[in-house]
Amino acid sequence: MRRLAASLPLAALLVLAACGGGDDEPASGDGGAAAATHTVVHAQGETEVPDDPQRIAVLWRPTLSALVDLGFEPVAASAETADGSDLATFLPADFPVSDLELVGGSREPDIEALAVADPDLILSVDVAGFAEAYDSLSQIAPTVSLAWEGTGSWRSHVTELAEALGVPERADEVVAEYDAHVQEVRDAVGDPGAVEVSLVRVQAADVLRLETPASFPGQVLDDVGFARPAGQLEPDPDRDFIEISLELIPEANGDAIFVLANGENTGARETITSSALWQNLPAAQAGDVVDADYAVWGSSTYRGAHAILDDLQAALADTGGTSTP
Repeated sequence: MRRLAASLPLAALLVLAACGGGDDEPASGDGGAAAATHTVVHAQGETEVPDDPQRIAVLWRPTLSALVDLGFEPVAASAETADGSDLATFLPADFPVSDLELVGGSREPDIEALAVADPDLILSVDVAGFAEAYDSLSQIAPTVSLAWEGTGSWRSHVTELAEALGVPERADEVVAEYDAHVQEVRDAVGDPGAVEVSLVRVQAADVLRLETPASFPGQVLDDVGFARPAGQLEPDPDRDFIEISLELIPEANGDAIFVLANGENTGARETITSSALWQNLPAAQAGDVVDADYAVWGSSTYRGAHAILDDLQAALADTGGTSTP
């Protein structure tokens, strides 16, 4: 079917998708009742959404994570890698990513692949790429384009998605589970306000980003009640980090430093943390530096928030200190 998608024009694919139901699907003349729907108002207008969608395609990774948290099983999703390996951060460990039809990149949906996947509902967000493709997506299946206004949307996104799907009570459960986890970490640390946590993101070998309380991990730290270094509190309406050059490394110090990096900048991390300025940081000398996976700490999802809370508890519980992995 993937080879077929590459060779047929969109119009033919849409006909194929419409005719692709299984033997149990009632024919148009069999008197089968139309599926129940409800109206959803979203960023691109109004859409009649199935009350009980069975084949959901998701075109934004945080939406994919939220959808699974709400108890749905999507059949197709966008991914940044050819094998969908980047989706693992957004899904439970036992979720069969190989069962998902991959339908293009996060901002460049593959219309033909989507038509072949034959969804009965498409979920996207109102960002560059999806907004332009909305009309084409709507020809394939009812499409809902949810708002995404940056990092802070990770909280509201689950609620808005649950409302669109007619299951608002499930979002309440997701939020309550997170709140309980926050309290668990707060209790385990004892007095998080007495622990100044620095969040340092390795961007390149010659630059660092200090994550502010407006960033996704910064919001999770704020929920628990950790203190933050004064140099990481600078408000900026246009971004949620402060970029510094290496001579300003002393501004990265805190009682504990979490270094956020991924596989692509491991070398840069080693260069920075082996420098004399870094090694002179009191936290580095005390062994209070913890490596953290930016793919998780930057995921902007409730699932990612739970992972951050686990890392914080593992590093800071009981003694208020850390240990280098």
